[in-house]
Amino acid sequence: MKFKTLIKILLLLLSLGCFYVVYLMYSKLSFIDTPYLYGGIVLLMIGLLLHFKK
Repeated sequence: MKFKTLIKILLLLLSLGCFYVVYLMYSKLSFIDTPYLYGGIVLLMIGLLLHFKK
């Protein structure tokens, strides 16, 4: 049970890291780094699906 919680937290932190990189790139260079955007969306969706799935 603790392993599943650890994986969920890790996925959510990685997605937040990806979104932070997207924010930095957009605020400094005025473009969105799309692989980080897509990676953040995928990691967030996996983390949320693991949260709601029993």
